[in-house]
Amino acid sequence: MSALRLRVALRRGGLVTAANWPLVVVEFAADTLYKAALGVPIVGGALMVAVLVGNDLSSLLSQGLRTGAGMVLASLFGSPIALATFVLAVSVVAGGGAIILFLVKAGSLTVLVRGERQASDELHAGSLRFDLMRRANASDLEVFLGGVRHCGRRFAVLGGWMIAAYAVSGGAYAAGMISAYRLATRTEWISAFPLVLLVATSALVVVITVINLLYLLLQIIIVSEDCALGEAATRLRTFLLHDSRQVAGIFGVIATISVLGTAASLLVTAGLGLIAWVPLVGLSVVPLQAAAWLVRGLLFEWIDLTALSAYAAQYRRFVEQDV
Repeated sequence: MSALRLRVALRRGGLVTAANWPLVVVEFAADTLYKAALGVPIVGGALMVAVLVGNDLSSLLSQGLRTGAGMVLASLFGSPIALATFVLAVSVVAGGGAIILFLVKAGSLTVLVRGERQASDELHAGSLRFDLMRRANASDLEVFLGGVRHCGRRFAVLGGWMIAAYAVSGGAYAAGMISAYRLATRTEWISAFPLVLLVATSALVVVITVINLLYLLLQIIIVSEDCALGEAATRLRTFLLHDSRQVAGIFGVIATISVLGTAASLLVTAGLGLIAWVPLVGLSVVPLQAAAWLVRGLLFEWIDLTALSAYAAQYRRFVEQDV
């Protein structure tokens, strides 16, 4: 069997995800709860800063969790004990929450891969019927929990390797930038440092993107083949050598949709901000913002799961072609 065309793979992935729509809700809930849990130690750190340093609590948290965490870290550098407590609290919550996310992803991918295998070829051939969608539906609690039990440990190990790759990439970036800045200040090349920073940051973004893509594909292969991480890496290499064009196409389309969706959500947020200044009408901003946040979160989760389903469909066709 030849690889699916890009449009067909994406259509099949979207319909399989729609047939298993509870996964969209589960992934959205898990991601939201993780961010909420991660916000607890950051708020606690902001309270410590407000007490120890005298900074305004609202200014520390007004720009989001990441910016707030950075401001808290900068403010606590003069208090080693408070700084160590804050870093430990964030690390424990982040690590524990990440493990839960890995386990949830193991269950979700197990359901998606089974649903994609069950789905008829008529699903992406333009014949959209209820019986075809029902056949692609593999959403079952037993299947989900079975995936968690069977693949959870391997997903956690893979997640650890991904975090290690992030740390190495970030450390190399920081060390390179420090060295480049020191070299530039000692010579006459200080004016070129912004260009070096731009190139290095762009390279870091590309590296992180590649790491994320390889991480997702390894997850799919582990679930599809029920193999260990080392064997999955070997099969991934063969798959990319054979079907790199199809993988790149899916990635490019999904990335473009995500960028456009993010831009649209920013425009909606800005529009709601303008409505907030209108008398009386501004009272409706809070429920509108909540609805926009909910729709945006569910839509982006559906897009992410659609990409996973499309990758799974292409990998299944690749395996069947070699058999």
